[in-house]
Amino acid sequence: MLLRAHGATPADIIDIRTYLTDISRPAEYGAVRREYLTGTPPTSTTFEVPRLFRAEAQIEIEVVAAVTGRGSL
Repeated sequence: MLLRAHGATPADIIDIRTYLTDISRPAEYGAVRREYLTGTPPTSTTFEVPRLFRAEAQIEIEVVAAVTGRGSL
């Protein structure tokens, strides 16, 4: 998982942007999201788009995580 590679966990996610090709299925997306994101939910925005970069994809998720203690940039 990309988060783990940078010393983060799903608990460190502070913002989510979701792109769906079919926004009429929010319950399915919400169920999966609740499986991985417990506790206080991050801020989020969901968009419906006509298609994604990969033609067969139905969802794309972009997350921002805040990780402390990694030194200065």
